[in-house]
Order: sequence, then C-alpha cells, then structure tokens
Amino acid sequence: MQHGRVIESPTSFVIETYEPGLTIDFRNPPVTTDLEEIRAAVNLEPWRDQSLERQIANADRLCRDLGVTEKPGDFDESLKLFGESTDLRTSLAMAAGAIAGTPHDAPPTDQIHQLLVHTGVLSRPAHYPVRVYCHDPAAATELEGNGTHFGFVLNGQDLCLECADGRRYPLYDNTYFCVPGAARITGTGRVEVLTSFDYRGALTIGGPVEPWGRLAYIDGCTDTILVPPTRLGDPCFNALYFPERTQQTQHVHPSMRAGIVMGGGGICKTPTGDHVLRPGKIFFLPPETWHAFWTDSAAPGVPSALTVIAFHPDSDFGPTDEDHPMLNRTFFRFLHRLRSVQRVNANA
Repeated sequence: MQHGRVIESPTSFVIETYEPGLTIDFRNPPVTTDLEEIRAAVNLEPWRDQSLERQIANADRLCRDLGVTEKPGDFDESLKLFGESTDLRTSLAMAAGAIAGTPHDAPPTDQIHQLLVHTGVLSRPAHYPVRVYCHDPAAATELEGNGTHFGFVLNGQDLCLECADGRRYPLYDNTYFCVPGAARITGTGRVEVLTSFDYRGALTIGGPVEPWGRLAYIDGCTDTILVPPTRLGDPCFNALYFPERTQQTQHVHPSMRAGIVMGGGGICKTPTGDHVLRPGKIFFLPPETWHAFWTDSAAPGVPSALTVIAFHPDSDFGPTDEDHPMLNRTFFRFLHRLRSVQRVNANA
C-alpha cells in the first residue's frame, strides 16, 4: 500500500479532498480529551441529600457539559417519554430498571448513576480500530488479512478487486464492495477503502448505488443499507440521501463515522466551523461529534441534493441466533405462527 499523507487518531471532524494515498488512521484511540477529564471528575455522592428535581437538573446539566445533549431539560423530558409517564419518580425508576436492571426502590441517585453509566454518558466511547484510505492509481492497494475492507468506487478505469484466492472482480463507477481478508485493488480511479480490523465480514459487491434511499431517516432524509450487519452489532455500509433545502438537526453518533461524498453538494456544520461538501470529499467523524448536513437545491430531476456513503463500525441492529429470517419463518408448532404474526404486527 502506497501511503501518502497520514492523519492519525483525529479528535475532531475531518474533511479532505480525495488525495491518492491519503490515510486516516484510527487504529489507536485518541489521547485523553477535555471530556475525559470531566467524566473522571464526576461525583454524584453530594446529590444524595438533594431533591429529585434538583438531581435531575444536575444530570441534565452534566449531559450538556459532556456534549451528550444540547437542549436544556432534555434529560427530564426523555425520561418521561421513555417511561411513558408524566411522573418523574416513576419514569426514572422505569428507565433505570429497563436499561440497567436497577431496582425500582433504589435511591434516585443510584438510578441516575446507573443510567449515565449504561448509556455511555460516564464512559469513554467504545473504540473500533478503523483505517480510511484513498486508492493510489500509481500503485496497487494491498489490503491486509486481519480485517474486512469496505469500499466505494467514485469513478475510474480498469479498476479490479483481486481476492487472495485468485478471483477477480471488475469495479465500475458508483459501485461498492465488502471483502474480508487479504485483497488488492488495481487500476486508475478514485476508490475509498475503509478497513475494519479484527472483523470478518462476507464478500459483497454491489451497485450502482440508487438515486434515493429505501428507508426513512431524520428531517426528510433517507438511507439504504448497502452492506448490512451480518450479526447484531456488526459494521454496516450505507448510502445517505438529503433532499434540497435540508437543515438537518444537530446530532451525534456513539461511534466514529467515515465516508465519501458521492454526489451533489452541501455543508457540514460542526463546532469547528462549516465544511463544504462536494463529490470526492472524504470525511471522518470521531465518536460523539456534533454535526448537521445542510443542502441547497438539487439538480433537475435528481431527488437527492447531497448523497454520501457512510461506514459505521458497529450497530444495534442485525440478526441473532434467536431472531433471523430463516428461523422466524420456520413453523412446526402453532406457537411459531403466533410469534411470527406478533413480530409482523409489532413492526407494522
């Protein structure tokens, strides 16, 4: 692999023009940040003698200090919505019981603490070793065997994915792939490769990426899962679409995100400033980075004003040994039919 410029373990939003050999190396977690110091200093013991309302207000302020939420009062409101109760004590107990297994009669301070721990507010985000690489047409891109490589082809000529067993797959414009283990990319063009180390996925080659997504997302946006999680918790590869004149809600993700702008244009608004997005731009978001995508107009006849390809190193979605299509639609008891209909109705 021909390395050019290397960006190591970034701690803030990265946006770069496609550059052959450019590498964003996130295999090692970043050094301790200011947020880590705030987390380490948190002590809930002085809260015990305070009223429930005061403790909730403290938790709300802590969440804002840590960048978990932006809106004052969100902690209180979220508990009530999750617990489906307007009574604060009841909603706190229900949330702590459901999320952390905390007894309903436990002191409120303990319930709040367990909620903050189990939702990741008081812990460092899980680290997933990932590398982003821009294929250099001047040399073959050699991909190592201790990971799975997700890629998107923006454009090129005579591009080919060669697997370790000798199989060769041509790569065309606007296509994507997922290849586990050792492989190499040859040819001329712009190909972004995102490697998830110590994970073994399933070989997938697909495309062209469609002009609009299959699933609803926030603020009128849509997305399509190009490479779904093989099992619950596994990485996934996605196409994300933004209609014209979108002003997306500011939000964060619990793990890193990385990808490439496939088409259209817009702006990514972050705490460090506004970043222009154009086709071929490479982006990287560390965990818990506030951001929002804004768009202007779309080209005539094109539904998406901005389309990006995004890699997620983890998920809270996917099949398990107890819940997958082959098993769920296998019937040899009436009970199986009841449960199948129940699943369908729950998602209707």
